[in-house]
Amino acid sequence: MAAANFEQVFDRASKLANHTMLTVTQAPEHEQELLGLLERALMRGLRNHAQLTKIQLPFERFPDMDSKFWHVPVEDSGDAGVLRFFFETPNPLADQSH
Repeated sequence: MAAANFEQVFDRASKLANHTMLTVTQAPEHEQELLGLLERALMRGLRNHAQLTKIQLPFERFPDMDSKFWHVPVEDSGDAGVLRFFFETPNPLADQSH
């Protein structure tokens, strides 16, 4: 997925509810591209106050990936072409004290 496409999809996805899953159905070809995409997802989430909480990627295609990317857990997506990013936006009402 091209960086510009990812940014457009993320813009739309980040406006959804507190829990958002973004699915990419065409995983990058090379590990360097994957790492760049993971970094963009992490940074974009931080800029939008939507913490990246889990990543699923095809371990079959990227066997050298660790079980964490920075602090974010990484799991197998079970599909050679699929990446999933899970974001959580804090509920502002939960932060208010009564």
